[in-house]
Amino acid sequence: FILHCSVVSWSGDIPALAKLMCTTGHNSYQGCRYCNIHGVWENHVYFPTKPSKSKKSATYDPNNLPKRTHQDYLRKIQQWKTAKNNRDKENIETTTGVNGQSILFELKSVKFPDSFPIDIMHLLYENIPGYMFKHWYGCFYSNNLSLNMNEYTIQKSVWATIGKKMEINQKSMPIDFGRPPRNIVNHHNGFKAEEWANWVVLYSIPLLKGNLPKKIIKGWSLFVAAVRLCQKRIISADDVDEIRKLILDFYNHYER
Repeated sequence: FILHCSVVSWSGDIPALAKLMCTTGHNSYQGCRYCNIHGVWENHVYFPTKPSKSKKSATYDPNNLPKRTHQDYLRKIQQWKTAKNNRDKENIETTTGVNGQSILFELKSVKFPDSFPIDIMHLLYENIPGYMFKHWYGCFYSNNLSLNMNEYTIQKSVWATIGKKMEINQKSMPIDFGRPPRNIVNHHNGFKAEEWANWVVLYSIPLLKGNLPKKIIKGWSLFVAAVRLCQKRIISADDVDEIRKLILDFYNHYER
């Protein structure tokens, strides 16, 4: 018999997949490869579902975003191909997020965007935890330092204690937990994915509890619970529903 091999999934960081898919990437106004949410400009492009009053942009339901489909991609590619000139082509790229036709459309097993999932390392380990740490440490905003002082900003002296606790407990952590915890204050810029994963599921809540308002800890625990479910060796359909709910609740908590 003839054995046919088919590629059904592609993985990588966002810039790499943007090149592979021939999309404009996450820094563009049409930055999401899964939905048609349109970004707004505020020193950089970002994607609020409820823009501020000063921004004239659409409002989106985070539980029901306008999804992209395979046919949607093909239609936008056709628009791009039939552009009259380079200016029209650039406008189409800005409004659609498509800047060419990927060769992967030649493979019948590949479906856009379903064949390009976001991997857990880039989404849940090396992305959100680092940004949340910057919020709590008071260094998220570099251009307006006054915005860094909030109810969820932990004093530097408290962070020094947290970092010291992590150092002291390095030798007592079981090998099965992976790399021993480094002082997050001194080494967060060099944290690897494994370290961020352990920070989220093992250390963050015990070390932050009592140092952050209860509502902030409660909101963060939604993300922690979602990550723990994603780490299961076998994920059930019920788990998927629960992960979706937890992530959505965490998003709403963060936006508030």
